[in-house]
Amino acid sequence: MARFTCDWIFKIMVVLCDGKVVCGCADPRGERPLGHLRDTRLTDIWRGDKVRRIRQELNAGFSGFCLNCGLKKPLKEGEPVPQQPVDLEILPRIFFEPTVVCNLNCFQAVCAPGTGLVATRERKYFPPEEFRSLLEEIGSGLIRLDFFNYGEPFVHPQALEMIEHVKKNYPHIYLYTSTNGLLLDDKKISRLAESGIDEVTFSVDGADQRTYARYRQGGDFAKLLKNMAALVGEKRRLGREVPFINWRYILFKWNDSFLQMARARRLAAKIGVDRLTWEITDHPVGAVSKKFQIGSPAWKRIFYQIWDSSQIGSALKGKQYSARIQIGKTGMSGQLGQKLVLEVAVQNRGGVSWITQAYSGRRWVRLGAQLYDAKKNLLDLNFARAFLPRPLAGGERATVKLELPAIHREGDYWLKFDMVSEGADWFENGGSPVVWLRFTVS
Repeated sequence: MARFTCDWIFKIMVVLCDGKVVCGCADPRGERPLGHLRDTRLTDIWRGDKVRRIRQELNAGFSGFCLNCGLKKPLKEGEPVPQQPVDLEILPRIFFEPTVVCNLNCFQAVCAPGTGLVATRERKYFPPEEFRSLLEEIGSGLIRLDFFNYGEPFVHPQALEMIEHVKKNYPHIYLYTSTNGLLLDDKKISRLAESGIDEVTFSVDGADQRTYARYRQGGDFAKLLKNMAALVGEKRRLGREVPFINWRYILFKWNDSFLQMARARRLAAKIGVDRLTWEITDHPVGAVSKKFQIGSPAWKRIFYQIWDSSQIGSALKGKQYSARIQIGKTGMSGQLGQKLVLEVAVQNRGGVSWITQAYSGRRWVRLGAQLYDAKKNLLDLNFARAFLPRPLAGGERATVKLELPAIHREGDYWLKFDMVSEGADWFENGGSPVVWLRFTVS
C-alpha cells in the first residue's frame, strides 16, 4: 500500500461559495466534503471527529479520504511519516471562494463555461452577511485569508466591500487574492489599493494578445496591462509597500520561448510589479510545456523564479532579494547561559530596497540566525533577529549587531545566517547564499 502525507488538513480549510467546506484547492466539484456551513460552524468542522480521524490516518501514512486528491505527498520507502497535532483549536488559514463564476473561458480549464462546475454549487455567490458572520467566528485567530478559489473573485458584486471589511476589522489577517484583472476599473483599483490588501496576483500567461488569449480566451491583454500599471500607480501614490503585486505566468508549449519570456520580463519591469514568476503546470495535457517540466535543465535554470519555489523569488533582476553576509570567522564559542553580541556585515545585492518599517507590519527586512544541532538538524528557526540600522537600497552595506540568546545545554551547534523579509520568506528560498558558523557552548 502506497504511503503518503499532506499538510492541508492540519493548516487550511476551503470554503466554497455555497457554504460547503472541503479540504484542499484540488477538489473543484466539492466531491470530498468535510461539512457544510448551513449545518455546522466552521470551527466545529475544523475540530470535529471527521477531520480529526483524517489527521490520525495521515499520521499513520494513509487515509482513504485522500486517495483521489492530487495534493497528497508520496512517502519514499523507509521515510518516516511526519507527525502533526490531531487536536487543533485555532484555524489559521482559509481559502474563501466568493463565487464560482468566471468572466473568461480559459482553455480546457476546470472552471471554464461548459464544464458544468457552476452547477456543482447550490448557489453562485457567497452572501456578504454570511461572510461577516464567518469572520466574527474565526477572524480573531485567522492568520491568512486567500480570497479566491475557483471562478474570478471580482465577478462577485460585493467583492471589494468584503475585502475592505476584512482589513478594516481584522487588520492582522494577511489578505491575498488572485485575479485575471479584467473586471477592475480605475475606481475599483483605487479602492483595492486603499483597502490595505496585502497581496494581489494577476494571471498573465503571455507577452502579447495572441499568445495570452490562447489560454485566457476572451481576455484583453492591453486592458490587463493597463489595470496592473494603475494598481502599481495607486500603491506608489499611497506610499505603501502593499499590495505586493505579482505577475504570474503559466508556462505552456506556446508561450515558453525565450522571446516571449524575455518580453514578459521587459513589460513587467516597465509596469513596476513587485514580482514576475513562472508557474509549471501539468494540464491541459495537450498544452503542457515540455521544455520546463520538473527536473529538466531548463526548469533548473529558472528554479528560483518559479511560483511555488518561494514567496519572494522573481524573474526580474531588479526585484530580487539577494544578500551578501560576512561574519569574519568560521567558528565561535560561548559559555553556558551566556548571551553574545555578534557584528555582521550585510550587503543588499538585489534590486529590492530593504525597508525597516512597513504600513502592513510585514515585509521589512531583518538579519536572522537559525539554530541547528551538530548534525545540522534544525532546532530553532527564529533563534535570533536583528533590525537593520537603516533602509538599504541595492548595493548598499551596513553592519548589524545581532544578539544571540543564551543556550542552556552544552554541546556543538551550527548557526545559519540569512536575511528575511518578515511575513514573506527567507532570502535563501529565493536563491540568496547563507552563511554557516560553528558554535560551541561549554
